[in-house]
Amino acid sequence: MKKRGISIRYKILLLLTSIPLITLTAYLVLALRIFEDDKIAYVFDSSSSMSGTMAAQIKTQLNAVLGTAKPIYQDYLSVYKFTPVAKSIFDNEYSIEDVVVFTPGANGQYQKVAALEKVPDGADNLIKSLQSNLPMYFTEVDANQRVVKVPFNDDRVLIMDKVWNQDKTKATVFALLVRMSESAEMFNAATSQKMYLIAKDGMVLFGPTKMVGQYLQSIITPNFLADTTSKIGQGAETVKAPNGVDYLVSFSKAGFGDLTVVTTIEKSKALGAMQILIRKSLIFFGILISLTVIISLFASTGITQALTQLFSATKKVAEGDFNVRVDVTSTDEVGSLADNFNLMAAEVSRLLEQTAEKARMESELQTAKTVQETLFPDARAKIGPLSIAGFYEPASECGGDWWHYCQVGEKIFLWIGDATGHGAPAALITSAAKSASTIIERLDISPAKAMELLNRSIYDVSKGRIMMTFFLASFDLQTGRLVYCNASHEAPFLIKKSDDALKKKDLVALNEVNNPRLGQSRESLYEQTSIQVSPGDAVFFYTDGIPDIQNPGKNAWGEREFIKALITANKDFPSVSDSVERFVTSFQAHRQGAPLVDDVTFFVVKNDGI
Repeated sequence: MKKRGISIRYKILLLLTSIPLITLTAYLVLALRIFEDDKIAYVFDSSSSMSGTMAAQIKTQLNAVLGTAKPIYQDYLSVYKFTPVAKSIFDNEYSIEDVVVFTPGANGQYQKVAALEKVPDGADNLIKSLQSNLPMYFTEVDANQRVVKVPFNDDRVLIMDKVWNQDKTKATVFALLVRMSESAEMFNAATSQKMYLIAKDGMVLFGPTKMVGQYLQSIITPNFLADTTSKIGQGAETVKAPNGVDYLVSFSKAGFGDLTVVTTIEKSKALGAMQILIRKSLIFFGILISLTVIISLFASTGITQALTQLFSATKKVAEGDFNVRVDVTSTDEVGSLADNFNLMAAEVSRLLEQTAEKARMESELQTAKTVQETLFPDARAKIGPLSIAGFYEPASECGGDWWHYCQVGEKIFLWIGDATGHGAPAALITSAAKSASTIIERLDISPAKAMELLNRSIYDVSKGRIMMTFFLASFDLQTGRLVYCNASHEAPFLIKKSDDALKKKDLVALNEVNNPRLGQSRESLYEQTSIQVSPGDAVFFYTDGIPDIQNPGKNAWGEREFIKALITANKDFPSVSDSVERFVTSFQAHRQGAPLVDDVTFFVVKNDGI
């Protein structure tokens, strides 16, 4: 007997408290998820707006600078030197500190040819400070026509433009050193959201002081940076930094060169309000669960008293006392359970008697199956020139199919039949057929006459209620002639031997005669015919259960697949054993272990010659 565990009272208490706990927990998780999604959407919206505004401002400021610089370009290109007009425009533009002109020399390298500067030697100092990076800058200019750099990690921006003359024969590179103090200060402002102006390679041009000149890959993954350099103008997503910190990141392309404004904020800081919501929810949950436990204690007491009575009663039933009854006066489900228990106790005795009777019948049915198995011959045989191999599998414990072979003088008789349905009644009919065949074997008669005697035997046993299809043939050992008589059974196939592989035209259906089923009428008469079975020829006998074989999806094998499998199994005119094994493999592949809907029986007879 099992050791008793937790009392049902405490189980009910646990159930009553766990349901609201699980429900409220699920609600909290769902609410937090919705709050988190809403908060993230709000942060994305505000940060995208901020990055878009800054991108527009950067674009406007840089375009304004280029708008001022364009007359300077045109003035220089008109005479390939700066005139007083260009000098005047330059002096009045306070944000441009230097304008340096470079043209390719004889060796292809760019050389300074002119300059405008607000501080003496400013252009030379600029070139000297950029000496190590200028070759790389010129390479980028040749590829992109314009580059924007912040080479000094402060508010000075270097813009390099490649301009062609009208006939596209000569290129001139203008380098402008522009001071953008206000924009740099806005990017450097300390807020929870950090902004960066980055180039295509991820280098920070403007941003927090420590990040200027660094690469944004240190906090933002390269995959996200790849999105910022794509054709997408604006975007936002959650990004995990290399250090494992999650960031909410948005970006907007400035529309000037390859510049992009990126705004970042740590996800944990953006969702700081969630911690307050969680603390308040936990306090509320604690109060609610305490009230639930108190109410559940009172509710479980009334239920468990009635269940205790039922427990004691079931214990007596387990000991064999089926006269026990319980007295529960409640009208709820527990009262109904008590009434049903009383009915169950009265019913158990009757069920025990039925179980014993069922066991006896199953034992007898198993005995009938064992007896029926003795009705069948050996599955492999060799009689004179004939080789025989067969297969039989019933759809239930007892089947209605039967096949047989025997030698009577100089003839070999081949029998196969299928009683209506399957199970014990059909098995009795096959037993009658076997008994009748044992007597018929002693008579020297034709298949048609033997079929008449077999019909009377079946009719006398079943009185016309159960019938049987049958095919009976005799093979003459001297002439090789096969005489056959068919009582509405599936016509066997004569497999003609040829030098080529077996084809459908080589299958000859033995359907020249067809007579009434056995047991249909005691006075039925039967006709027979004959066909020559030459050495190498084979005959395939079967019952109708083969085409009806179904797979687990209830799809029948069908006549088409049956004929195809028959041709495949005998394509090279194998031995009867190989033919049977191949054919069984074919239909078992379709069946896939599904139950049979009808008995499956077939056998192959081959004339091996002398």
